[in-house]
Amino acid sequence: MSEKTSADRFDYGTNLSRAGSYRGHRSAFWPPVAKYELSCLNFAGTTPDLGDGFLRGLADLKDEIEAEWKRVKEVGIPARRRFNQPLPVAEAMRRIAEYLPGDADRRAVTLRAQAVQHGYDDDILRELAALQEDFTVVAGQVSTWYGKEVKGLPTAFACRSDEAHQSLVTAALGADEEVAAYLRGLHADLRVGDLPAFGAARLFFMAGEGNLHPKHIAYFLPEDEGVKYSPFKKTYYFTNTHRAVLENISAPLAARFLNTDVKFDPTDERFDAIPTLGVLSHELGHFVHRPATDFKELNAADRWASVVLQEVAADVFGVLILADVWAAELGIAQADVIAYYLAECLRYADRGFGHFPDSDGMFLQLSYFVQLGALALEEENGPRLTGDSQVVLAGLRSLARVLADALLAGRAKPAAALHRAFGPATLAPLRPLVEELRRLPAKSIEYTQEHIYVPGTSTTSARS
Repeated sequence: MSEKTSADRFDYGTNLSRAGSYRGHRSAFWPPVAKYELSCLNFAGTTPDLGDGFLRGLADLKDEIEAEWKRVKEVGIPARRRFNQPLPVAEAMRRIAEYLPGDADRRAVTLRAQAVQHGYDDDILRELAALQEDFTVVAGQVSTWYGKEVKGLPTAFACRSDEAHQSLVTAALGADEEVAAYLRGLHADLRVGDLPAFGAARLFFMAGEGNLHPKHIAYFLPEDEGVKYSPFKKTYYFTNTHRAVLENISAPLAARFLNTDVKFDPTDERFDAIPTLGVLSHELGHFVHRPATDFKELNAADRWASVVLQEVAADVFGVLILADVWAAELGIAQADVIAYYLAECLRYADRGFGHFPDSDGMFLQLSYFVQLGALALEEENGPRLTGDSQVVLAGLRSLARVLADALLAGRAKPAAALHRAFGPATLAPLRPLVEELRRLPAKSIEYTQEHIYVPGTSTTSARS
């Protein structure tokens, strides 16, 4: 393969120099590496039984979004992240709305169709924020991976509320005073802002950019659609996608490369609640700050390092909130939280460096633990990260205090120094692990959704 179509996903310097330059990339696979290992998630059992017309509408929406994706590759993205041809997408969404059972569901899809056709306004966003949907359908120029393309690309998805996991969200967020007190105990200057709405859902349809590789486990709307600073925000977290990723990617990596006091097994019921709470706590971690927190100076000095360190802060403060506050409230063992967390660190690091800020950030955390002594990298019988969950927790608390002073104080120099010392530019502490990961193929999840194509009934297919 040529240099443009095949890369070493761990070549940090080369990959970073090309970050954000992949607008013309057409392959389903990104980063552009030579080999991928896929596992499948079948949406057939999750898709609601709302009749052939509903499936026909999804099929039409998929065809229109993918046609728009191809147009973007040919002519670019219009102003304000709008579609080149918005009307066919909006019409497909309106047809889908006819088959949804709830008034709120139909109204929400109708509002989003209006936004596709004419753009968002505050009235649409305000009304959407107040609606309680069971079924959600979204289409737009939705953000893709930051290192791939800094603008959004055509994406559509549909999901249904996951009530069991939503109840976990409600229970965890009831401990806001305990979280605030805990953060002050870590650093007297730490505060936590208000978390936007968070919806746990099961994905049953994906099209366009979001259907490529790797898969997102959540979207943050309307910010991911290009509407910045809106007061009306909601995270859509896909519980079934995350479960598939954990079972097929995170857990095998943990079994091979971790030697700690608890084995991560996402099929064990004691881990059922932790992934949802882990994503929720990560989102809350993004709102941990000090009164002086401002990333403008670091953004100007090194935008990539700024994004990486903001993801690190969300990871670290988030997992500490989960392990040190929510776990006791919800009857979860701290060691199980750390087992999940370390498995996810490996999954993100395995995606490579210089392509994903969150992957670089997970490497930074592992490197910090190894350099600090909270984890040991043993090389006998292959590299393995060895340690005790309580020692890792102590390492997390240490890193949280460092972040409070080096990142959240609003000064670029100490933050950049932290990034240089522990980020992928300093590979040596984890080199044997990285070399072993390099020998393995990149990994991703493929969505199986053949059931949405009702033979002979897709109006879009009939036109083509």
